[in-house]
Amino acid sequence: MIVSGFQTAPPSTQGLAAGRYDQSAVEDIDGPLVDFPIGRHRGEQFTLPTKLSTVRSICRNFDANLYRYYAFPGFSTAVRLVDALVDIASVEEEDDVPRLYFGRIQHSKNAGKTSSNTRMTWLKHSSSVPDFCIKDTDGAQAEKGITDNSAGRIVLVWGRISVSGIGLCLTNLGWGEYALLPEKYNDLLA
Repeated sequence: MIVSGFQTAPPSTQGLAAGRYDQSAVEDIDGPLVDFPIGRHRGEQFTLPTKLSTVRSICRNFDANLYRYYAFPGFSTAVRLVDALVDIASVEEEDDVPRLYFGRIQHSKNAGKTSSNTRMTWLKHSSSVPDFCIKDTDGAQAEKGITDNSAGRIVLVWGRISVSGIGLCLTNLGWGEYALLPEKYNDLLA
């Protein structure tokens, strides 16, 4: 699977009929085309279809996806998903290279009173790091299922690790760059 990039904004809802849609975002199965170097062709660029644009699409059928190969944005070779995943509990310093991380939620809380306030979601982290969190609006995290009651759940995040206060964080995340892993797959990342 080739991932040319993750969506930074929610899909447009202009022109859709009124009514509540409570399913996951629908992605184009054919996807846009992306140029990708193929090593056996001496690095020539070939235009190939890309199908994925959200981390949520990786979480769906995670057991089948875990051993598939993915070419992530900014990387020139495809790797198995299981080899690309980085456990946040092993991270000890900031990293400006975006990667696909996973972490177990310790606790989460809205740092204000409205959905536009920042929600701080703390993740299990290395003992050498004072704390580690995901920062995004409460509304954005709630849309992904992250609430005050999300302790113990696993989240997958595509992003960069940066310093935040005395600890580390994942911040400035795009709409499609993180998702909760369905609970039935928790044992696969234990």
